[in-house]
Amino acid sequence: MNRRVAARYAIALMDLGEELNILDRIAEDLRDIELTVHGSRELALALISPVINPDQKLNVLTEIFGKRCSEMTMKFVALLVRKGRSEYLLGTAQEFLEMLDKKNNVLHARIESAIGLSEEEQRQLVAKLERMTGKHVRSEFSLDPTLRGGFIARIGDQMIDASLKHQLDLLREQFSQSGSPVLN
Repeated sequence: MNRRVAARYAIALMDLGEELNILDRIAEDLRDIELTVHGSRELALALISPVINPDQKLNVLTEIFGKRCSEMTMKFVALLVRKGRSEYLLGTAQEFLEMLDKKNNVLHARIESAIGLSEEEQRQLVAKLERMTGKHVRSEFSLDPTLRGGFIARIGDQMIDASLKHQLDLLREQFSQSGSPVLN
């Protein structure tokens, strides 16, 4: 997929959403579309298939999203499909959501922890990441028992590794380079 094409459509949709003051509604619709397409391999393949004609694609998309999405979002989906650009629907949704997050000063954080964190621990960790970055953080938590303890947070291309595994690796490296600090 050509990101530049998807970005152009996303910019146009962003401008329209701002003009009509419905950015939040469009964002909600596009998150729904993104999750649905990611969750259905068949739908993702149908969108990129040159064999399925645009009318069939539009019928499928209208059946799935017609009652869930706003009229404006559905008009946009129809425009993409009729122009033969249905393969850009997912990319446009992703570009739009990234642009909106940038506009709203929001970062995405993928946080892996060795054990499940309570809601309070998650809230505290997100608050700390927000203080560190100076931005709002939208978080996604998952488990990785190989960490042994602590967490790893990935925010864009930045990684914060506060895992026990990482700390043990650093200690092991220090021992191998300079010997044991206890023995020196």
